[in-house]
Amino acid sequence: MQKKIFSLLIFLATLLTLLPCFAANEEKSFKTLNDFSGARFSTLNGTVADKLTQSVIPNSDNFVYYYTVADGIMALKSNKVDAFVLDDPICRLAAARNPEVMVFHEPVMPDQYGFAFPKGSPLRNKFNTVLRKFSEDGTLQNLRDIWLGADESKKVLLKQDWPGKNGTIRYYHDYLVEPIVYVGADGPLGLEIDLALRIAKELDMKIELTKCEFGGLIASLQSGKADVVSGSMSITEERKKSVDFADSHYKAALVLLVRNDSYVASNESFIDSVKASFEKTFIVENRWKLIVDGLLVTILISACAGIGGLFLGFLLCMLKREGSKPVRNFINTFIRLLKSTPIVVFLMIAYYIIFGSVNISALWVAILAFTINFGVYAAETYSTGLDTVDNGQREAALALGYTPKQTFWKVIFPQAARHFLPILKGDFIAMVKETSIVGYISVQDLTMVSDIIHSRTMEAFFPLLVTAMIYLIIANMLTTVLDIIEIKIDPKHGKRTVKGVKMQ
Repeated sequence: MQKKIFSLLIFLATLLTLLPCFAANEEKSFKTLNDFSGARFSTLNGTVADKLTQSVIPNSDNFVYYYTVADGIMALKSNKVDAFVLDDPICRLAAARNPEVMVFHEPVMPDQYGFAFPKGSPLRNKFNTVLRKFSEDGTLQNLRDIWLGADESKKVLLKQDWPGKNGTIRYYHDYLVEPIVYVGADGPLGLEIDLALRIAKELDMKIELTKCEFGGLIASLQSGKADVVSGSMSITEERKKSVDFADSHYKAALVLLVRNDSYVASNESFIDSVKASFEKTFIVENRWKLIVDGLLVTILISACAGIGGLFLGFLLCMLKREGSKPVRNFINTFIRLLKSTPIVVFLMIAYYIIFGSVNISALWVAILAFTINFGVYAAETYSTGLDTVDNGQREAALALGYTPKQTFWKVIFPQAARHFLPILKGDFIAMVKETSIVGYISVQDLTMVSDIIHSRTMEAFFPLLVTAMIYLIIANMLTTVLDIIEIKIDPKHGKRTVKGVKMQ
């Protein structure tokens, strides 16, 4: 007992010694851009804001990358970084919704956006012809006034009511950078999406809209999935080596979002803040519908991958145990390769490479990828369970006149199930939670919906908490169902009767 107390005291003393290392960095004063030398920066993943910043501000290589503007703002408000670097219209909208932050008075450098196309795409010249026309007749300026203005009633996309005799444009766009490209109550919105629709109308072409993480936009072009992409994409010389850009349709600036030193926190009570967060997350724009739709997608992927993975895993297990030597070697190599590959990497390989040139829904790619991944782990679990059954059980059953097939299903498999069912149950629950990465290939699941909502509300805590609670409920419900199935299958819990003997 004394040793335990002594060890605890040493641990507490060590923790107190290390606390200063975890303390928040001292607030710095920034008057000019040069004052940011050595500061901590953040930006969105996949942008070139870091390289552009480093070309202007000395010693500015300390960058952290986030997937949403809301995440970057949360890091800024919690003093994890000193400045969030992004385009002017996005930062100004964020500052308008978050009085705790403001746009630094001195811009980093001018910037311009453009639609990107595969190298040599003839669609680029067609876009440029329409863009020049829109610039001359005032359409471009009118769109900027609408989407960067305060009147939300005017922010409505053009409806596709034209014939589209000249084909279809596959347009991939980011969805988290309001007001340029984002998601509203009824689907995609934003300046670039509206502009793309109007260009398609001029060309008499239909346009197929697909949401995509910013980091996957250029990959979508290179894999042949998309004909054109956009998402506040800066036109840079480095990107021009990989894709072709249309003429710029928006000239802005790269700016710094910093903490507002003059901000005074409101006296709003905790209950009132929760009510406000609840309303913004669920009620405004009927966002609860987004959550329901995302939940249904998560359930669909999980159910299909779970059922398919169980059958695939059993097939792989049997081939591994009963197949010829070349087949066994192939199955072992396949399983080892899949188990060594992170599921997010395998998912993106499947979408952008294996099915890159195939016109298949991202949802089905996600289902297939998770089916294969779960099947690989299920195969190993089946094998482990079957190995626990003594070979004497098989020999005894055969001696009693059972066929090999009957021996497996009536003697070996039920005993093995007692060992592999608990493991399969845990693997399935883990797989359900892993489906949260399908947003990487533009599948709008529960987690992606959470990102969309907190990119609109600019608060990360409540939407993420709601998502975590939903996953918690799903996991517990599935655990209960699987426990019941396990009890039903486990022979220990079955009724034991002897045929031919009548119980009194």
